[in-house]
Amino acid sequence: MAYGEPVIPDTLTRQAEELGVTLHPGRQELVGELEPLWLALFDHHLSTGAAGLPVIPRSESWPRRRALYGQLLRGPEAFVVLARRRSAAVGYALAHIHMGPDDTWATGERIGEVESLAVLPQERGRGVGTLLLDCAEAILEHHGARDVVIGVLAGNDGARRFYERRGMTPAVIKMMRIGPKPAG
Repeated sequence: MAYGEPVIPDTLTRQAEELGVTLHPGRQELVGELEPLWLALFDHHLSTGAAGLPVIPRSESWPRRRALYGQLLRGPEAFVVLARRRSAAVGYALAHIHMGPDDTWATGERIGEVESLAVLPQERGRGVGTLLLDCAEAILEHHGARDVVIGVLAGNDGARRFYERRGMTPAVIKMMRIGPKPAG
């Protein structure tokens, strides 16, 4: 089942109005507005310690992320939900579907992945992130993906707690080494 245009449930549109934001579902046409939001998330990653690993220059981060988004959004089951306050973009969720079932966990045939959830610092704690994740999950579920995966950077304890309050649990820890393997 391909997405076509992602549709936001009326209940979430009303919640957005109560928060003073509007929601804009789409695909590639929204990517041009995401750069400042992604860079705010990049800066947040740095503020949480970037998992103790070396990072690329800020100026290189968005071109790499934009390329990833272009690749994902070429797929038929990927979408963006952008939140705007007045005309300014204040947050977004980008999600897509993987085919399942998983080889370890008892998942369904379709697994949703929220690739990115970003909210400007001045908008955090106001319900925008919750609303965006609600939208992403509703669209994924509408298309048969009731199981959802999202990554959390090590050290981003606030995000981890946010997802745990939503019933998510840490399931996989990705290990990373940058550079050559240590001797010995």
